Amino acid sequence: MTTDASVRIRTAAVLLFARHGYAGTSIRDLGKAVNMTNAGIYHHVTSKEALLADLMRVAQRGLIETTERMLGPYDRPADRLSLLIGSLTAIHARNPMTTRVMDGELRSLTPGSAAHDEIIALRDAYEDHWKSALADGVAEGVFHCADQRLTRLALMSMCTGTSEWYRPDGDSSLEQVCAEFVTIGLAAVRAPAQSVATADFSLLPEYPWEPPDA
Repeated sequence: MTTDASVRIRTAAVLLFARHGYAGTSIRDLGKAVNMTNAGIYHHVTSKEALLADLMRVAQRGLIETTERMLGPYDRPADRLSLLIGSLTAIHARNPMTTRVMDGELRSLTPGSAAHDEIIALRDAYEDHWKSALADGVAEGVFHCADQRLTRLALMSMCTGTSEWYRPDGDSSLEQVCAEFVTIGLAAVRAPAQSVATADFSLLPEYPWEPPDA
């Protein structure tokens, strides 16, 4: 597949899957969006599901790689939680269509398939960073929460929600949103006020197929 065709097909797929859902998008719809016949699309992708799986795989791996690069130098639970909140928020705000597909279309992969199991494993690997940060904070007595699972789900939902409402031309910059979310997150675990690490936006993954100005 040529780079140009790959990006065009992926950009159209992400936009259509995010707006209409995977089930509501046909190969014919995808072909119309990129001015190709059905046969032309199938020349580049083996199936619609394989295309979805690949988009989700690349997005999840980018998220994990970014997270591990950011967390590497830090041991304190408060630093790690701050970086997790800031990076997840920023990735969703910057890539709203890609992350909507990544977060919402696991149900569209065939249960029990290799792709389905791989995406679940990648999700679990990412969430393990949140689990360990919260568990270490509680064990060290710097975090206080009655239910670590509910706290994790609440904080992650806060971060991923930016894909639905954040706009670059809005009232708050992305840096301001991330800083406020970190403050909210630390308050949620009743962590003492302190200076914490800040997510480095230059380390965030780039998805060249993210539809511009979607």
